[in-house]
Amino acid sequence: MFKSKIFNRVLLTGSFIVTLFIIAKLSGVLQYAFVPTAGNEPTIKKKSFIVMTNILPYDQFKMIAYNQTNLDYPQGAYVQRLIGKENDVILIKNGKLYVNNTLVDNINVKHSYKIDRGYANDLLSKGTEDSEIFQIDDNYFITQLSDKELNDSFFHERFINPNTDQDIHKVYHKDWNADNFGPIKVPSGKLFFLGDNRNASLDSRYLGFVDEKDAVGRVVYPKN
Repeated sequence: MFKSKIFNRVLLTGSFIVTLFIIAKLSGVLQYAFVPTAGNEPTIKKKSFIVMTNILPYDQFKMIAYNQTNLDYPQGAYVQRLIGKENDVILIKNGKLYVNNTLVDNINVKHSYKIDRGYANDLLSKGTEDSEIFQIDDNYFITQLSDKELNDSFFHERFINPNTDQDIHKVYHKDWNADNFGPIKVPSGKLFFLGDNRNASLDSRYLGFVDEKDAVGRVVYPKN
């Protein structure tokens, strides 16, 4: 009888917890998702899980999930960093981000770097995938690195693409690219997002502005 009572209590408690999780999931209070891409590295690793909620404010410079509605690209929920709200002025100059004329340099992001063969081999030996290193000639490669990942034992220099990105031109009708974008003012009722992996992210530079109503959750794990 005693064991039966314990079992019933454990079963009841477990059922209650499961019910709470289901309610939280359906209401958006607690959401979780699998991130298959590297567009937000180093903050959110490729093939990792994230936890989100819709009860916290969608603060600027936090990772926010939103429903992507641009028909030229895959639909669904995207997760990126909220950079601009209405009336904010966004400028990316030589890879550096400015919001309302203020340099935003407190976010650990990745940029494109030109590296030599030795550096490429070192990265491969440490687990970097072949698909993340692009050969441009016999001796040099392009890859995405954060400041914390730079290794001064090898040659590396920032790679800034000087050419117009036709996909960006299609949206904004300006001769911009990922590293030289704007200035542009965020319209009323809109949001502007960037991935932390700045040269490997399908974000507002390519998708356009996002309606405020399409924001659906704020990432609470990993911390950002």
